[in-house]
Amino acid sequence: MFTRASNVWESSAKTPEEAKLLELKAQMMIVIRGLITSKGWNQVEAAKQLKITQPRVSNLTNGQVSKFSLDSLYEFLAICGYNFELNFVDGIPSIEAKDVA
Repeated sequence: MFTRASNVWESSAKTPEEAKLLELKAQMMIVIRGLITSKGWNQVEAAKQLKITQPRVSNLTNGQVSKFSLDSLYEFLAICGYNFELNFVDGIPSIEAKDVA
């Protein structure tokens, strides 16, 4: 018998708290990926701007959530000239990037 999860993070996390953390990190990564695209950066330029290696940019753009901490993702947003606003609606986190430049 299979247990149905309401989202992919619930099925891969050990606890509901871990699932929410994974979802938050994934949403931050989506925002960062969008910022990289909107700035017209290729992976090499993004690596230079974010002060990481090109393989790390690849991890980021391919959604490898487990490879990044919340701190590093927040730092990437700040480097891109953005801050983020975290909201919870019915216990579900959402991220909105705001231009602070």
